[in-house]
Formats: sequence, C-alpha cells, structure tokens
Amino acid sequence: MVLAYIGVAIGVLLVIILIIKISKTSPREVAGIDTYCKKCGLETRGMNCPKCEKNSKSFGV
Repeated sequence: MVLAYIGVAIGVLLVIILIIKISKTSPREVAGIDTYCKKCGLETRGMNCPKCEKNSKSFGV
C-alpha cells in the first residue's frame, strides 16, 4: 500500500512539473526548433542558414 502512495505522489509531482513547463513555453515554439536564424533573422525552418553558414567546402583540410 505504501508503494501505491509513493507511485501516486511521484505521478502527481510529474504532472505538476509538466504543467509548469507547458505554461512557460511559448506557443510559437515547436519542439525546440528555431524557425529563424539567430544572426541574420532569415527564416530557415530549422535548417542551416544559407547566408551565415560557412560556404567553403574544404573536406576537413
């Protein structure tokens, strides 16, 4: 019976933590992916920015 109470307490605590996280997250933020480049502001939809990424392809040399 004690284990059931511990399980319920952990479940309630988890639900409270998730509700707090949901309330603090911006509704425009989807899965933590930035849709705009942080440097130039170009819309990238989570991909690398074509303006800001390194253009030289040196193959590691």
